[in-house]
Amino acid sequence: MKSAKQSLVFGGLISSAGILIAKILGLVYVIPFNAIAGVDVQYYGPAYIIYSYILNVSIAGVPYAIATLVAKYYNAEDYKTTLLIKKISLGLMLVLGFAGMMFLILSSGWMAELIMSSGATESSIATMKTTLVLVSFALFFVPLLSSYRGFYQGLNDMEVYAFSQVLEQLTRVLFLLGAGAIAVYVFRMDQIWAVYFAVFSTSVAAICALAHMIMYDRVNIKSIQLRANIQDRVPNTDSASIFRELIAIALPYLLVAVVGYSNDLIDQAFFVSTLTATGMAAELAIFISGSIIFTQIAKVVAIPQIFAQGFSISVIPNITVSLEQKDYKKVKRQIFDCLESVIFISLPLVFCLFYFSREIMFLLFGNPEVAITNASGQTLMTIMQLDYQAYLLQWRSIDSMLGTIAPILTSLLMATRLRKDILRNLIAGSIAKLIVVVPCVYLFGITGSTISNIISYGTIIVLDILCLTKKFKMNWKLSIRKVLVMLLSCIGMGLVVLILNFIFGDVVEKGRIMTFIYLAVQGISVMAFYLGVTSMFQLPQRLLGLDLKKIMRKLAHARR
Repeated sequence: MKSAKQSLVFGGLISSAGILIAKILGLVYVIPFNAIAGVDVQYYGPAYIIYSYILNVSIAGVPYAIATLVAKYYNAEDYKTTLLIKKISLGLMLVLGFAGMMFLILSSGWMAELIMSSGATESSIATMKTTLVLVSFALFFVPLLSSYRGFYQGLNDMEVYAFSQVLEQLTRVLFLLGAGAIAVYVFRMDQIWAVYFAVFSTSVAAICALAHMIMYDRVNIKSIQLRANIQDRVPNTDSASIFRELIAIALPYLLVAVVGYSNDLIDQAFFVSTLTATGMAAELAIFISGSIIFTQIAKVVAIPQIFAQGFSISVIPNITVSLEQKDYKKVKRQIFDCLESVIFISLPLVFCLFYFSREIMFLLFGNPEVAITNASGQTLMTIMQLDYQAYLLQWRSIDSMLGTIAPILTSLLMATRLRKDILRNLIAGSIAKLIVVVPCVYLFGITGSTISNIISYGTIIVLDILCLTKKFKMNWKLSIRKVLVMLLSCIGMGLVVLILNFIFGDVVEKGRIMTFIYLAVQGISVMAFYLGVTSMFQLPQRLLGLDLKKIMRKLAHARR
């Protein structure tokens, strides 16, 4: 049991580490990218959301299906079938990637009109269309890359999975900033070219990461081929049956992707238009949506959510093996371990975003006075960007926590083969979002979309927990106690923040260097408080295998 738990948690942490580094790179580049692209950065966020949605739908969960089948056959020592799965999946991803690319190219016109408000000019709509076309090419290469990642995920090789993600993001950031800076500052081209290179960098990065995976595969696949040559077990050589099995697992993911990633699309369709209907200038609504919420804040709140992604990647091969062995007691333990570990790590990060929202956004983006202009270049108003950023980040941090728990529960239901329940629950969440988004935005303004997300995620979480409870007769009392300890520890972090705020004062007025020092001291202090309190209840020890007393003794011994 202990080794199984360590395998799941270790795999989740390794996967999360790779995603974390990739997300940090994605966060850091936003600072110079905003300077290079200027106001035109508002085209980047919406285009990337559309790309992400179509990507998730077009590959239809095939990487997870690949991982599930590879884990199933590889652990059964059927190496020939494992290699056949790899061959079939590459062909399938090639077709799906091409279809996704062509769909976005052909639909870019009406999508651009939908994203921009009714008051948008023809020029801005044409710019959005070009941005969508440029990002569409990545839809061909990323699915192929995902096929290789899914294969090695099934083999539980999380190190190469994590490295591939870091390589992809690093390449993307270097190309994005380098090409954009050269275009704008060297060749004196319009700032929109920085956005064009930014979306095209997704294709460049995918090609580089794909090249790395192909080279890695050529070396590491040989050991599986050698085992396949000498295996005694009769393999499944029927390509059609393997394809059907792959589709049978992936199809629910397609439906999940269509419904489960719909919140951002619903916001794209209704957020700006509803704000405009309340009397807000369309230009300001577009700036808040495209530049602040879906570009800047989206990068920040994605940090806590990486652990849901990392553990989702790790949990599939582990639970698949347990289900094949019909060890349902282990499955229950893996569900608890996965969910509790994700909450333990993510919760203090979310509270830090809430407590330090103003300092974080100032450190990243400064406090510029932004001029909101109309199509003719006339200045309609000037705003202090930081005021909007800090306020929205506090609200989005709450959204971020629920947006971490809901996906991990969805992955757990998928891994435990409760696919029909997932679809029903996600549809319920999307319907809730669709019903409340316009009233929420109309009543609460710029925080309305966040409130509607909270309602949507809350619906999904409650329904998912009920499904797992019914299927495995799970008792959540101990988990609830652990989460309550975590919550109380995070609330206690707020007291530490109040004390240090009294000592430091308003550091934003003192510049970025003092803000950085403040955040470093505050961050270390509140996280030490969190770990100290939770360790009294043995949470780090039980969930992550961290013995803080032993670590402190080793540090003290090293100093001697």
